Amino acid sequence: MSVRSPSVPSSAVARAFCGVMAGASIPMALLVPLWITAGRMLVGADGRLVAVFALTAGPVLAVLMLTAAVKITAAASTRRPFGAPLRTSLLLLGNYVLAAAFGFFVPDFGSPEAGSVFSALAGPDVLGYSAALANPFGIATLMVTVAVLVSAVRGSRDG
Repeated sequence: MSVRSPSVPSSAVARAFCGVMAGASIPMALLVPLWITAGRMLVGADGRLVAVFALTAGPVLAVLMLTAAVKITAAASTRRPFGAPLRTSLLLLGNYVLAAAFGFFVPDFGSPEAGSVFSALAGPDVLGYSAALANPFGIATLMVTVAVLVSAVRGSRDG
């Protein structure tokens, strides 16, 4: 009877998921802050907040996420099969979903074209909804980012 480590999921789908999440963690640690900082530019809804986020929230989020991603990837490379623990992988997925929502709803200001990705797609009448939804998604994104970092640090210590 073989004894499986508690950090290695038993199903092939879960192991693949954990491998993909560990492998994607470094690229996503760069793409997520970029999306939050400048994603609105893709639909022409950018304004002053792009510069503000480029100097504040973007770098902070990138440092937190990149630190966690490096620890996750290093620990995952010592596991067979390659992958992060399931809990960490689920936290990463939650972080990406929350950050995607935050980048989708965060409104910009300072120019007539400014708004959010949501308001650019659904019309300027929903800009108030964007502002109302962006704040909780932003707070949740930061909280889960810190949880991922804590999980990564603990995982690298335990591994």
